[in-house]
Amino acid sequence: MKITNLNAVVVSLPRTDTLVTSYSQATGATTVVVTLDTDAGLVGIGQTAVAPLSYGETAEGIRANILTHLAPAVIGESPLDIERLVQKMERVLPDHWSSHAGVEIALWDLKGKALGMPIYQLLGGKVREGVDLMGFVHHGEPEAMATEATATLDRIPFPVLKMKIGLDPDDDVRRYAAVAAAVAGRSVIQVDGNAGYTLDQAVPALARMEACGSLGIVEQPVARWADMAVLARRLNTPLMADEAIYPPPDALEVVRMKAATVALMKITKHGGILNVWKIASIFEAAGFDLSIAIYYDVIAVAAAHLAAAISCARWPSPFTDLNDTILSEPYEPEGLLLRVPEKPGLGVELDMDKVERYRVQ
Repeated sequence: MKITNLNAVVVSLPRTDTLVTSYSQATGATTVVVTLDTDAGLVGIGQTAVAPLSYGETAEGIRANILTHLAPAVIGESPLDIERLVQKMERVLPDHWSSHAGVEIALWDLKGKALGMPIYQLLGGKVREGVDLMGFVHHGEPEAMATEATATLDRIPFPVLKMKIGLDPDDDVRRYAAVAAAVAGRSVIQVDGNAGYTLDQAVPALARMEACGSLGIVEQPVARWADMAVLARRLNTPLMADEAIYPPPDALEVVRMKAATVALMKITKHGGILNVWKIASIFEAAGFDLSIAIYYDVIAVAAAHLAAAISCARWPSPFTDLNDTILSEPYEPEGLLLRVPEKPGLGVELDMDKVERYRVQ
């Protein structure tokens, strides 16, 4: 079986709510969708997230990179040789992890379909049924956030609620205190700074949050490994690395410097499924944990396959609510679990009419 064609399309789906981070405010989810055709009639599907303010690659850049550089590298090749093709993509287009990921996920989908197995079986089989879930509290006034947190836990008893910080430290503490008071004894809180603080801001702000109680984990409040390591020594709460890790060697540095004991895996930020698997091996060996970011559509399914197969993927992740999907059938959580599909490959298919409807020209 050989790859005969590659296509890449930019699509944008509306979010149900505005996502506020230290980078920006987002009302939509822009992605690049990849399809790989083969001479055996099988089609592999992939998808990569677009976040240029954090990951550096625009949607236009990703699509151009895929069609100009990566397509010639994989067309005519067997999709079964994923490790070799990942190395080949890295040679022709170094360090463009989001561009690589869309093609790499499609390779895994093709391999699973060709062998008649779901991707999690190719990774060693199940250790759990999919991605364990946490809830999410949207950014707003403290009272509104406290009300949303209570209502969320009344609906589903999430063990963890996530909220954004990394904007104004004093405002962040006020928001955190309101949510902590609302959920005390029912859930712990994951605060996500998106590297928005300086070290001088992070130390007092996070100490005040710890004093409020219910702080379960602190996700990437500062940018540098060295600053994360300082915070890890100063706080009682575990730190989670996100922007600190891209390819697997970054994970080695985080472990060596004791900068975090948990890492959030955003599949497309790391270049695809294979690199997440390699990072998981590093964290497993260190006795650390992972969380697998769900995002949406094809990426969400890939996350479920990874979480099902990786032993150390013990920390939950929030589901991303969008107003629609480009999958032929909706892929949604069941309570506290996003269950992994059982069909070969990813186990889902694209709705090409939806892809065309949401296509960005």
